[in-house]
Amino acid sequence: MLHSDSLQPHAGELSAEVLFAIQEISQYFGINDPKVLTLDQWNVVIPVTYSVSLPSRGAVDDISISNEEPMLIQLSLNSYPHIAPYILSDRKNFPRARLSHLYFTTDGEPARLCLARNNPHEWFATIKMSDFLDVGGQWLYKAATGQLDDDGDEFDPTRLEGNVFKNHIYRYDMINEVVINDQRLVPNLPVALFGGAQLLKAGTLFAFQTNVPVPLFVFESVRDAIRELPKSEGKDLSANPMLTFVFWDPDGSIDNRYLTSRPENYGQLKTFFSLRGIDLHQALLKLEELGAIIRLGLCVILAIKRPRKVIGYNGNYEFVNFLISLPSEGVAAADNDTEVTIQGHIEPFNKDMANYLSARDQTPTTLYIGAGSLGSKLILHDARSGNLQIGICDDDKMLPHNLIRHELFADQLGQNKAEALATVIKQFYPADSTDKINAFEFSAIFLDRIFQEYKQIIDTTASVQVMNFLLAKQLPANTRYYKAEIADAGALGLFYAEGQNRNPRMDDLVNLACFYATKNQQLRTWRMNDAHREVTHLNVGLGCNSTTSVLADDMLSFHASVFSRILATAASQPRQDMSGILAMSSLDETTGFPNIGTEYIEVQAFDVLTCKAGSEWQVRLMGGIKELLFENSGQQAPKETGGVLIGIANYKTKTIHVFDIIAEPQGSHGACGGFVRGAIGLPAEIDEVKQKTGDVIGYIGEWHTHPMNLKRLSTRDEATIAELKELNRAVPIPTCALIVTLDELLVYVYE
Repeated sequence: MLHSDSLQPHAGELSAEVLFAIQEISQYFGINDPKVLTLDQWNVVIPVTYSVSLPSRGAVDDISISNEEPMLIQLSLNSYPHIAPYILSDRKNFPRARLSHLYFTTDGEPARLCLARNNPHEWFATIKMSDFLDVGGQWLYKAATGQLDDDGDEFDPTRLEGNVFKNHIYRYDMINEVVINDQRLVPNLPVALFGGAQLLKAGTLFAFQTNVPVPLFVFESVRDAIRELPKSEGKDLSANPMLTFVFWDPDGSIDNRYLTSRPENYGQLKTFFSLRGIDLHQALLKLEELGAIIRLGLCVILAIKRPRKVIGYNGNYEFVNFLISLPSEGVAAADNDTEVTIQGHIEPFNKDMANYLSARDQTPTTLYIGAGSLGSKLILHDARSGNLQIGICDDDKMLPHNLIRHELFADQLGQNKAEALATVIKQFYPADSTDKINAFEFSAIFLDRIFQEYKQIIDTTASVQVMNFLLAKQLPANTRYYKAEIADAGALGLFYAEGQNRNPRMDDLVNLACFYATKNQQLRTWRMNDAHREVTHLNVGLGCNSTTSVLADDMLSFHASVFSRILATAASQPRQDMSGILAMSSLDETTGFPNIGTEYIEVQAFDVLTCKAGSEWQVRLMGGIKELLFENSGQQAPKETGGVLIGIANYKTKTIHVFDIIAEPQGSHGACGGFVRGAIGLPAEIDEVKQKTGDVIGYIGEWHTHPMNLKRLSTRDEATIAELKELNRAVPIPTCALIVTLDELLVYVYE
């Protein structure tokens, strides 16, 4: 018997695209007068015959594939070629239950071949009709020769293409564990109970979700809580709690039949279950007696044990999901025509999935200080990659103008940014524990013991106050401090990471970025623009960080994405040889279309000198400066030599950072008993440094050598320092004198 025997010739008009497809099909099969039959109101079919090259002894495993196989080519009347054709079997006795790679159709529908594992419409968009028809012939040949299963030792799951009523979201591993351990709700029924919800959006059902097993000892409390919920008034729910029932064959029988005959009513579903050793109707009546059937829409999952691991999952059970639309009178009133629909299965978004899809290694526990525009983007990049150990610190609220660049939306206006972001992240991961996603709704300067819980601290505040606070804190030995900021009106992004044992330190790196403006044009442009930038708009009653910052969201997102990738790499650096990082991302639009770039600099540890004058000042020399000083000393010995130090001083942290030296300016004179530093051309040289760095880096002190190894200030040194104190206080900068002996650097700092 053929399906085409009961189909009528198509009497309506056909589009030019469908007519051309029919012509291609006719040419491929050598049909002079093709029949065009009506399959339904949306589709027509063209009967064809495939010649199948069978083995000499016929099809393997006695699968009844013949050498002349009648098939139907289905074409969409209104949407071809954007909707792909389908190849259907014209035979009503086609051996569908013994063949994989078939769609789940009802008994009355022709068996439909699955030719592409991914989207068939995307696949068809890349090939010709003849190629498509070739694949149909290959499918039949593989079916006859036992080669359809090409996934190794795995079982091909059911294909639900186009037959799904809503999706059912649950973790395969959760249900698989309950089934393989036979964790029944009651001893005499092979069924487990799970709690979940019907997910609503604007009051409309969009999915079902099953979250957790419900054992018998908590069943009554769960049941009663669900029953009480409709009695609450004024509720605004995003989910209706529900119960899901999972059945399995009590004998644990293995079923190697492929699911190709889809139940479409309660009578067919009872037969479908009975073939697997389950009396569904009697089981539901008993569950109704227990009070477990609470909603008319009843989610039922059948677990079918397969001979091999199911493709795409970590177990041998295949789960098939149904929704039974019970009558209001209950299970006893359900007749064979009661509606049954199939549900698709979707894994909930979870930590492991996020790690895998992001190709991200496990991220360390991370504390974000600052949940503003930049911080929110970095936080969500991290969270979406599977990091569920995140702390977020911010005392600010979400205000309307924040919508221009922040990752939060209008429904979070007025909420604390840290708390709102934590809530959003927790909603991402309904199947995972999120108790380590924490919000701290206060200023960073009140963070104390919290630091012990985190391996990474990421500061996105652009706050000197916060940086100074973190510099003063004794962070845990294995905690690394990072800082990210946007500069030059979005043209430049700067990312910093402290090195091993906090050396280089964050202030070393931030000031080093300014010094590198003497070598890098992009940094130089930033510093010079910054030196001349003026605030031109200030709304009274709002802070300068409110509506005055002009920066497009896409520019900020670009830098945030670069920072996120750098952070992922930096987090994997071996701790024992971890250098500091100064990374830059640039977005240049001065010539029209954007020109983007990145630069990554590893920064070695600074040499740290403690003041010998008894003050609390510290001098930090950029890597290489110490060696350069000793080299100059050795070259000029036994004469003294010297020059000036280039850097910056911070009165708050009592730190001088030295990034360069100038040796023996023109007019200098050295002798065995002393050194007189010249000044010819020196002011212009220093002014050039100041100009390139935006008046940040400049003269910061004097250095000279003691080749005779005098390890203290000489009388002449003390007199010179006294003179410099008066001059430097007018600037003001501290007075710094660095002495280079044969084997030691001695530093003296006076305010």
